[in-house]
Amino acid sequence: MFDPLANLVSGSTFKRPCPYRQSMQYAQVMSSKYGICHLAQAPIRETISHASEMVSELLFGDLIAIKDKYQNWFKIESVFDAYEGWVDEKQFLALETEEFEMHRADRSEVYSADFVSEVERNADHSVFRIGMGCRLPLYENGTFRLGKWEYTYRNAVIEPEKEAEAKRKAILERAYSMLNTPYLWGGRSSRAIDCSGFTQLIYRTCGIRLLRDASQQASQGTLVHLLAEAQAGDLLFFDNENEQIVHVGIYDGNGHILHCSGLVRVDPVDHEGVFKQETGNYSHSLRLIKRFI
Repeated sequence: MFDPLANLVSGSTFKRPCPYRQSMQYAQVMSSKYGICHLAQAPIRETISHASEMVSELLFGDLIAIKDKYQNWFKIESVFDAYEGWVDEKQFLALETEEFEMHRADRSEVYSADFVSEVERNADHSVFRIGMGCRLPLYENGTFRLGKWEYTYRNAVIEPEKEAEAKRKAILERAYSMLNTPYLWGGRSSRAIDCSGFTQLIYRTCGIRLLRDASQQASQGTLVHLLAEAQAGDLLFFDNENEQIVHVGIYDGNGHILHCSGLVRVDPVDHEGVFKQETGNYSHSLRLIKRFI
């Protein structure tokens, strides 16, 4: 049986009193099998503590399936990329099975376009500020739904491009728009992000679903044999001394890579890897190239 305490340091404190609880909402969470993230982003933890490693994040509008629970923590699986971890009960809304199926059947792809957008929950006029690339489920004429709740959205939206060249152009434009975004281990949002979160977010807004980690993304797509054959928007993957894929970035089609290493940046790249001009050496060793368009 899974022991959620196994990876925590002895003597850690797990249970804190919550100063404010919406009793009906939390009662529903405790009995639900599904949920949806209603915050700009919510950390997915390795185990049941806010001090535990953040392995990934949920973004606003992300669906989850609940796998297990312990006190006020829920082990979840993200429907978008199948990533698992523990989430605090206060950081998602419970869904009834019918609501979950309604969301899962929704094939529309509409995402927030601005780096700061406001969404308003119509029932109580609560305002939530979300980043770029958050999904707006069941969107129609400025309104969308999270379960039983209706929201209003007044900012610009992104709808994935249909044509291949338009997708490649959009990938580069959105990637460049995130320059200088800080690196955050496990981050998936436009506010702070890791290398594979960066590629996943940019591709997501273009209608391409990537898995979560760089090593997982490397298993997708079509192999490109030489950098000379790579096109704008292809993904470049890099390995460590143990030949494990540990890094990924977006090729610009002109000898440079957009990637998140400390921050989202642009660096020269060749058949050996990423060349950092400020240090005069290669920081990442090129392993393979994949195409998704």
